[in-house]
Amino acid sequence: MRKLLQIFQDTKEVLCRYDYYIHIQKRILHLTNSEIKIPHLMGMQYLGKPNQFTGDFGAYAIKKQRITMESVEKLVRKCYKTEEKQRRILEMIHRKLDNLGELGEMFSSYSKLYLYEKEKNKDSEFQSDYLLVHETGKKILHLGLVKSERGKDLYHCNSFMTTYQNDRDKDSFFHDLPYRYEITRIVRENKDTKYKEVIYQSMEAEQREKCGIEKMLTAAGIQADVKLIKLILRLNKKFGTYHTTDMLNDREALLGKCKDKREENLVTDFLTLWEKQQDSI
Repeated sequence: MRKLLQIFQDTKEVLCRYDYYIHIQKRILHLTNSEIKIPHLMGMQYLGKPNQFTGDFGAYAIKKQRITMESVEKLVRKCYKTEEKQRRILEMIHRKLDNLGELGEMFSSYSKLYLYEKEKNKDSEFQSDYLLVHETGKKILHLGLVKSERGKDLYHCNSFMTTYQNDRDKDSFFHDLPYRYEITRIVRENKDTKYKEVIYQSMEAEQREKCGIEKMLTAAGIQADVKLIKLILRLNKKFGTYHTTDMLNDREALLGKCKDKREENLVTDFLTLWEKQQDSI
């Protein structure tokens, strides 16, 4: 069994080290988080007094190991009288703890985004503005996104749930939600280095981007070679930006983006083919 502290640290690595830009039609949702959001995602709100182990103190208690996997069990048995209630609360908490490690996959592969209209769901305890849903095997992950007070289109994670395909209420969180958005891409940005990378792109969005690259090359009088288009697409994904012909011509700037040997090899492969195509004009 993984330690509570390890789950906290692993979740912090995914959610707090990076910002995520979720692209939908005509909008980009900017998702940013601090470690004080994590205890709630872990289910610590069900322990002790109301919200005793969430926020700043919850994060502190987990990091100092004042609350552990063993004390979670003890607190649940202390806080809830009946065995059935204890069983259901422990199951809910462990579903969160066991599956928070899937968040990285949730952002980097196909997920669905629903608008969760709080005004039409006033009886629900679920207080999010959007719901990100991801199916992986028999599991369905649900991540709630709530608007920040600090700016338009800025969001934080405020809930995390897991259901399973054999649950009677497996889709209870989203089956009545009428508005669903297709995510075209998700860009991850390192908070410290500001390094951006496309970690998910839909097949439709990728095809549109390929067509755009082909038109750009044709307009510049450059042969739209299949391999060249593929390399430019890889550059766009790797560095999280759409490269224009001026940017592609700037050899020094492209090499300056590289953080490791693999990226240098990608840029070098592109430049070799790009300069060959330029020479043939």
